[in-house]
Amino acid sequence: MARNPLPVARTRISIGGATGVYTQAALAADTYKKIGGVRSVPGTGDQYQDITVEEVEDARSRHAKGTANAQAMDIVCSRRADDEGQIACAAAADSLASFNFKIEEPNADGTFSTTYISALVMGKPRGRGGPNDTQTVTFTIQPNEAPIEVVTP
Repeated sequence: MARNPLPVARTRISIGGATGVYTQAALAADTYKKIGGVRSVPGTGDQYQDITVEEVEDARSRHAKGTANAQAMDIVCSRRADDEGQIACAAAADSLASFNFKIEEPNADGTFSTTYISALVMGKPRGRGGPNDTQTVTFTIQPNEAPIEVVTP
C-alpha cells in the first residue's frame, strides 16, 4: 500500500453559530457556512507553557507543562463581498462571542476528517498590494477550546 502524503487541496473551512455547549454532538448539529476564497489553511492545536524550576542544590533546570494555549490562526481569503461565509466571519469579528468553526480535510480514500474549534474572530483586515495583486481579507481567529478531531480513517 502506498503511503502518499495527504494534500491540503480540497480542504474546507466553515463558520457556524456562536458557541454554546462545546461537545462533538453540539458542534456537529450546528449549521455552517463555507468560507469561500480561502488561500491558505491554518494549523490547529495547543502549545503548552513551559514551567521552569531551578534548584540550587542540583544546579539543574527542571521543566513541567503548564497551561495549554492555541495559537491565533489567520484565514487568508480572496475577498468576495457576496460570500456568505466571509459575511458571517465579518459579522463575528464585530461580536464578543466565540463561534464554531469546522475544518474538513481530505483523506486518501476521498472521505473527509473533521476538526471543530471554538474561536473568537479577532480581526478582519483587508489586504491590497500592487497592480498585479488581488484584494484579500484575513480573518484572525483565536481558539478558546481544545480542538475536537473526528478522524475518518
